[in-house]
Amino acid sequence: MEQKDIIAANLTGYRKKAGLSQLELAKKLNYSNKNISKWENGETTPNIFTLKQIADLYGITIDALLCEDTAEGNLIVETKAKLDKRHKTIFNLFMLILANAIMFAVASLIIYILGTVNVVGFNKWLIYLYFSPLCCLSVIIYIRVIYKFAEIISISLFGWLIFLSVYLSLLNVPNIELIFILGAAYQFVVLCIAILVNIKSITRAAIRLKKLVTKNKNKIENKE
Repeated sequence: MEQKDIIAANLTGYRKKAGLSQLELAKKLNYSNKNISKWENGETTPNIFTLKQIADLYGITIDALLCEDTAEGNLIVETKAKLDKRHKTIFNLFMLILANAIMFAVASLIIYILGTVNVVGFNKWLIYLYFSPLCCLSVIIYIRVIYKFAEIISISLFGWLIFLSVYLSLLNVPNIELIFILGAAYQFVVLCIAILVNIKSITRAAIRLKKLVTKNKNKIENKE
C-alpha cells in the first residue's frame, strides 16, 4: 500500500470517526470540499502543515495519519464493538421476554389446575399476582446488566408486589394492613443502599449542578 493511499485511508477514517462531512471539514481547514475529496481518494496529498492542522483537529499526532491501519482499524474495531453491544442487548431483551412468557404460562397452568380442582375460599387469579414479583426480579437482573442506575425502581416494585400479594391473600387477618409499615421500612432501606452505592455519582452530579448554577449566575451578573 502506497504512502498516499495510507494517508487517504486515515484521513477518511478519522473524519468519519469525528462525525464530520467532507464539507464540514473543508470549512474548518479553509479548503474546498473538492480538496478533501481528492485527499481521501488518494489523488493528491495535503502538505505537512495541513496534516499538522488536521492532526490537531482530531487530537492525534501526524504519525497516526501516516501509519497504516490506524484510523480504519480503529473505526472497524469501534464499529464491531458497537454491533456486539447491540446484539448483546437484543439477546438479553429476548431472554427477558422469554423468561416472563414462561412464568406467565406456568401461572396460567396453575390457575387452570386450580379451576379443575375447585379449591374453596381461594381466589385463583391471585396466582398472577404471586408471579409478578418473579417477573419483576427478572427485570431487575436485566436492568442491573444494562442500565445500572435504573434498578432502584424495579427493586422497589419487587418488594411492594410481595407485600401486596401477602396483603390480598390475608385480608381476613386482623390488622393485616400493618404489613405496609414493613413496606415503608423496606423502601427506606432500598433508598439508603442506593445512596450509599451511588454516593460518588451523586456527589459528582451535585458538583456539576453547582458549577452550572454559578456559571449561569455569573452570566446574568455580566449582562447586568
